Amino acid sequence: MTQQGAFQGLKCTECHAHYPKDEILQKCPKCAGLLDTIINPEILSEKSKGNLDRSPSMWKFRDFLPVDAADEIVSAGEGDAPLRKLNSFQGNVWVKDETRNPTGTFKDRGASLAITALSKLGVKDLVLSSEGNAGCSFALYAHLADIDCSVFLPRQANPAKVELSRKLGATVTLVDGTITDAGRQAEAVANRDGRYNASTFVTPYRHDGKGTMGLEICEQLDWRAPDYVVYPVGGGVGLVGMWKMFSLLEKIGWVKKRPRFVAVQPAGCAPVVRAYNSKRADVDEWKNPETIAFGLRIPKPLAGRWILRSLRESDGIALSVTDEEIRKSMGEALRDEGLLLEPSSAATIAALPHLYGEKMIDRSEEVVVIATGSGLKTLEQF
Repeated sequence: MTQQGAFQGLKCTECHAHYPKDEILQKCPKCAGLLDTIINPEILSEKSKGNLDRSPSMWKFRDFLPVDAADEIVSAGEGDAPLRKLNSFQGNVWVKDETRNPTGTFKDRGASLAITALSKLGVKDLVLSSEGNAGCSFALYAHLADIDCSVFLPRQANPAKVELSRKLGATVTLVDGTITDAGRQAEAVANRDGRYNASTFVTPYRHDGKGTMGLEICEQLDWRAPDYVVYPVGGGVGLVGMWKMFSLLEKIGWVKKRPRFVAVQPAGCAPVVRAYNSKRADVDEWKNPETIAFGLRIPKPLAGRWILRSLRESDGIALSVTDEEIRKSMGEALRDEGLLLEPSSAATIAALPHLYGEKMIDRSEEVVVIATGSGLKTLEQF
């Protein structure tokens, strides 16, 4: 008899409707709310952390993900990113170095899971909007699964990300304006042609993939959660996904507590920071966003309410950093730590002087910063 997996289906985060896992879904058919996967902690509690698959990828945690035991995994070796100490700060700071992923960013985790799930469901062509990195990731994994992929990018996207998406087989369309405008075009094409929209939080299959960063961090700390996780918020997929996985780990007893999140955004586009510190339930659109951190230039995250809920549940902190601070941190991370980071990624490093200088965090507390993406695709911004 085959053991039942923890993946039980999908549920709406707004109206709480449930759906079977074999339906091809994007948003909730009843209320257009965002869908989450149902991962049953009772079934996970039967697992032992000592029996994890030792393969060097995020798929060692497949029991926590919305796949079944017999599913064919679409992987390029994503995940298992190193966690190493940052020596240039007087504090207990670690960096989760996601630049080591196949296309150089943590987006590969979400794309690997989404393409695995969609391939099983029989999806043959998809569209998505992106600031650049997700386009590269989905181009790669869609190519591996023989799925047609069309990416809609703001015209301002980094040239290397545009070119890499094309080289990996995606059809790329450049759009005037922000990712919001690219998202509208992607949605229009999906509706017109009956294609699947794999954009951020339109599909329910990306955030759990990024959530594996949280699982890996706890494993790398000998099954201990850090005191803080510092995360650069654009669409918020990684924050929501990691919070979900930290919560699952606490429920099944693999860790004793969950970390607090620090959400970091650029001062020129900080809708989540503004909403959180104003105690709002949802995020208002940020008018005229301007920042060198293109990956964080998200004027109104689709999952604004979900991000704010996760941040509040973690008793988190939200702060903004200037482009000048981001650029300075890019240089310091390269010089002092050998980390080549894109601006969106360096925002977490830029937040540390604020966190320590304004005594939001004690230097004895354990802090993990997420280095989300490599600077190899943004060399023109150094």
